[in-house]
Amino acid sequence: MILKPGDIFCVTYDPAADEEGPSLLQTVLSLGIRGVECFNDVDGQAKLTHCGMIISPAGKTFEALWRYRNQNIYEAYGRQPILIGRHCDMNERKFAAAHREIVKQYGGEWYPAWKLPLFALVPRLIKYLPGKPVCSELVLKEWMLAGCEGIDHWRGAMPSYVADIIRNWRHVKIVYEGIMPRSK
Repeated sequence: MILKPGDIFCVTYDPAADEEGPSLLQTVLSLGIRGVECFNDVDGQAKLTHCGMIISPAGKTFEALWRYRNQNIYEAYGRQPILIGRHCDMNERKFAAAHREIVKQYGGEWYPAWKLPLFALVPRLIKYLPGKPVCSELVLKEWMLAGCEGIDHWRGAMPSYVADIIRNWRHVKIVYEGIMPRSK
């Protein structure tokens, strides 16, 4: 698998694959997100619960975690189910400009956890709320800033929507789908 800056990924937490033992917090978050997504997803098949942006071929990522920050995809998600996609319009110049803007806006900021319950309560209205993006909104906002064809909104997007884009849109191809290796 060859990663490129501008690739995006969707992942879920599998407690059985966690080498440090199951995390109750991760399990509850993952099941909650998956439940809300299945209720609102077109095909009801939502399985992926978190998204992030790949910013280097070595697997460095930028994500909306407790803070907007970097980590390594292999270390963070090794042995977890993952889907990685690449937009055909993305290039290094477009990605660099969009990523600078995203980091300038959100780098180091706290995650807007208050928005998560709203996805369950008012999913159709969430796209009209101001504020910082959750993980899935962040990756689509970056693609939109990069001028990727077909991306016309980012507010209100859930990980299942991003996964559907990767799997079904003609401008996006699947780079990898399966269990994430622990190292490159």
